[in-house]
Order: sequence, then C-alpha cells, then structure tokens
Amino acid sequence: MANRVAVFVHRLSVRGSRLTLQVRQLHARQLQARQLHASSAGRSFLSTLLQTAKTKNPITAQWHGQPTHETHPELVAQGETTPGISQSEYDQRRRKIVDSLPDGGTAFLFSAPMHFVSPHVFHEFRQDSDFYYMTGWNEPESVAVLQKSATARRGYTLTMFVRAKEPEKELWEGPRSGLEAAVAVFGADEAWPVRDFAKRAAKLIGGAHPVFADLDGEHGLVRSEQCVELRQILQRSNAGARVRRLTPIVQRARLIKSTAELQLMREAGRVSGAAFAAAMRACGPGVSESTLQSTFAHASKMALSASTTDHSTPTTDHSAPITDRSALTRPAYVPVFAGGEHALCMHYVLNNAPLRAGDLVLADAGAEVAAYAADVTRTFPVSGRFSEQQRDLYSAVLSVQEQMVRLCHADSGYPLNEIHRCSTHALATELRQIGFHAAERDIERQLYPHHVAHYLGLDVHDTIDMSRALPLRPGMVVTIEPGLYVPYDDRFPKAFQGIGIRIEDDIAVGQTEADIENLSASAPKSPADIEACMAR
Repeated sequence: MANRVAVFVHRLSVRGSRLTLQVRQLHARQLQARQLHASSAGRSFLSTLLQTAKTKNPITAQWHGQPTHETHPELVAQGETTPGISQSEYDQRRRKIVDSLPDGGTAFLFSAPMHFVSPHVFHEFRQDSDFYYMTGWNEPESVAVLQKSATARRGYTLTMFVRAKEPEKELWEGPRSGLEAAVAVFGADEAWPVRDFAKRAAKLIGGAHPVFADLDGEHGLVRSEQCVELRQILQRSNAGARVRRLTPIVQRARLIKSTAELQLMREAGRVSGAAFAAAMRACGPGVSESTLQSTFAHASKMALSASTTDHSTPTTDHSAPITDRSALTRPAYVPVFAGGEHALCMHYVLNNAPLRAGDLVLADAGAEVAAYAADVTRTFPVSGRFSEQQRDLYSAVLSVQEQMVRLCHADSGYPLNEIHRCSTHALATELRQIGFHAAERDIERQLYPHHVAHYLGLDVHDTIDMSRALPLRPGMVVTIEPGLYVPYDDRFPKAFQGIGIRIEDDIAVGQTEADIENLSASAPKSPADIEACMAR
C-alpha cells in the first residue's frame, strides 16, 4: 500500500512539474513576443512562436476574435491594432490615464458581458466603450489591469485576463484571439486565462495604493461577472475605501478626439449621409417606416463597399476587384423613422406604420464605423415636396440649427448649456417671424423639451458623465439638434399642429468659426436639396 501511495505521489509531482513548465514556457513566449513585437522582423515569427498546444488546431489557429492586420488587411492597416487606430495611439491613451493615477495606483477595466435574447440566442456583442478605448480588445469575459510603475518600460504594466484559445468551443462559438494575441497584437505585458482572474486579483490590489474601477452598474449598464468578483474580493479584504471611480478619468481623455478618431467619425458621417439620401429616395406614400429603416441600414453597408467600377453603371464584369469594408459598420443605435404625428414622440422606435401622403418623416439614425458613432436627424416630406406650412416651420428650425453650429468653436466661449439657451431664444424669434407666437416657457416645456446638444464619439451619448457646462475645446465632437414638436393644442396655430421637426448634425469643434467641421454635411438638409434628392 505504501509503495502505491509513493507511486501516486510521484505521478502527481511529475504532472505538477509538467504544468509548471508549460506555464513557464507560455510566459517565456510572451516575453519573447514583447521583445520581437518591437521589430517588423520579429513580428513575422509570432504566429509560430506563440502557438500553445491548444492553438495548433488547423481550423482555429489562424483566427482571431476580431479583425487584425494579419487576418483582415483590407480593414486593419499595418501598424494598427483596430481599424484606423494605431498601436502607438492605444499606448498613448494608456500613458495618459496612468499619468492621472497616483504612484502605485492600479486600474481595472472590464469588458461588457454578452446579452441574450433567449437561452443560447445572443444579441450582437458590443464592447464597453472605456474598455475598448483603452485596449481595442473586442471580446467579452475580459479584464485589463493597468498598474503605474516607475520601473516599467512604458511607465505602466498592462495585464490582461482573456478567454484562452479552445478549439472545441471555437468551432461552436467562433474564434477567440487568445492569450498570445493579447500580448503580441494588443500590447499586454502579461496575459492570463480569465478563469484565473479571481485567484490573481487579490495580489494585484495588494498594498495600500488606491484602486480605480467602476464596480456599480450605471446608466443601465450591466457589469460583468469579473467585475462582481472584484467587488467581492475588495469587500472581503476591507479595501472598499481605497476604490475610486475610473470612468471620469477615461471620459476626460475620450472627450478630445485624436486625428485618427476624427477621421473615423468623418467616415461615419459620410456613410450616414449616403444612407439618408437612399432613404429619402425610397420614401413615398404607403411605404412603411420599417422599409426606410431597412433601406438606411443597407445603404450604410453599401457606402463602404466600393469596386473599381461605378456601381451606378450596369456591368457584366463580375471579376472586377472589390474593396469591401462594410464589416466596419452597423447601426449606432435603434433609429427613429417617425411618419406624421409619430414625430411628436422624441424617441419613437416602433417604425412599423405606413407613411401617408402630405406628412413629414422625422428620421433620426446614424451609422457606426469602426466603433465610432454618427448621430444625424433629417425631416423630409413623404410625397417629395414640402407644403407651405411645413416649409415655414422647417426653415425656422433650420435657421436656428445653422446659427447654433456657428457657435461651436472655442473662441466663442460658449459651453453646450449656453448654446442651448441661445437656441431657445432663437427659436422663439424665428417662430414669431412666421406668425407663430409662443412664450419661451412653452418652447422649453412642450415645443422643444430636449437639449440642443450632447457629446459624440464611441457612444452616441458619449462621455455621459462630462458636464455640458464645460467650455468647448478643439477636438470635441458634439451634436447640434434643435427641434419643434407642435401638439394638438389650441394654444398653438392649427395649421402647424401634429408636425414634428428635428435637424441634427455632428460637429467637430474648432478653435475659430472657420475651423468648425460638419461631419454629416453630406446628408441633404436644405429644402431644395431634399426635394432634389427625392425627385431622382
């Protein structure tokens, strides 16, 4: 019996040694990967160097959980981590956040969880915006840990906990990027299986240094399982008093867009403009609001699918090379396509009624391109031409919108809240000029009950914790969206009752008025341009 026990213990020891060796080998590979990643020659060896036993499956080994330059060169250029955003920009973002932390501070960022329609049926995944901004990683069940360190090469260390490559699961659920790519592609110093997070988190929060994390669900967001685990660990260790919110620090950085971010938002505006033109051309009496919604979504995809031949010219040459980047876009939010009196509801999203001749359609929709959102609203006539009353009201709102856009520069000294106050006063003035007399209190409470602007970026209502009392600065992107919604109320002119109008553009703030850029200017907006578009 004693001999059997000795053999069993020996076998356990051997297995433990092998497991320890495998872990050491993986981390040695990760270290080699970081060293090789600095050179183009080194990067060419990573695909073989970083293959663990489980990633050598011939089907899934070369896949990642999102587009990379290696797998999708048409979407991600060399030197980019995600479409349009370079590896160096992600590093600069992390450095900026770390510079805001005290010495020894540790920041935890959590991915968004998967959301399910029903058992085994999931919604399309959408990453947490702070997590994506800091890492570019686009998978659930992931954690990024930033630790400020004066001795680290970059001034910080990045440890990621992600789903390991598991060929058996990937054949059912789709590819994962795995631990190796977290280091080699996304810049982590170390990567561990996410199942080990709870075991290692206690060590990461050791000492008396502050911990920065967002542990509570806010603004309707559901936190991940790993976030709950960290909260429990902090409670058990009586370290809750050391926790500070991280998102205000990240949001302050996100508020000012880089040149690369502005280019992606410019593209989102262009795509949305093309989609609005397509929806206008598809509009007519009897057409469903749902059809316009579908037309917008399809046209957004087609705006990023270009070939060397002109799509407007029929051709039988199906061998012409195509550069199709439509995978980069999806709806930025559930859109509004509100015909007639449905426009009196600010966020009518049923989009299921037929359009009626003589009515207007209020369409609030935007495309997302490489995670950056557009948010645009246009109002246009179902039959293709504005009636006299519709044109008068539309022109009043348009005048207000154009006046407010001209204030979107740093030299104006106006924050968004002040621009909103200006828009209320301007709308009252414009309405009086067409014989529509309304007190400003009625405008604020009923005719125009929403704010004229919000910040825009990775989220439609971007950097939600940032005050609209902040002075405007170059690099901010904001919406300007005055509206007018006339209820069936005899206090207001009968000819205008039941009409809802909103006009919205995405504006890149400039230093001076001359520096302002309308990112969504390609969407037809003037009455003449709308009618010309719909006549085609």
